[in-house]
Amino acid sequence: MPRQSPPLPPDGTYRTILLVLVASLLAGAALALAGELAWHSPGLSQAGTWLVLAAGGAYLIFRVLGVREARRRAAEETTESDDGPGLRGGEP
Repeated sequence: MPRQSPPLPPDGTYRTILLVLVASLLAGAALALAGELAWHSPGLSQAGTWLVLAAGGAYLIFRVLGVREARRRAAEETTESDDGPGLRGGEP
């Protein structure tokens, strides 16, 4: 059975950030490869490599933050439905 990825919040903010980071990751990989193979420029290759590392790290961080936010929102929804309409966290 394939493993399902954890859900993200439904508002789309985290998905947009992740898409931009994936695009940055792909651009960095292309830059690193082109700098090494096509233009023989070590500086360009290193810049692409650093872009890949930075975008990959940021992707992992935002992925974790998005999953936490989704879990927090799900917990809030179950708490609100348990307390009844208009009541939050046991407020009168």
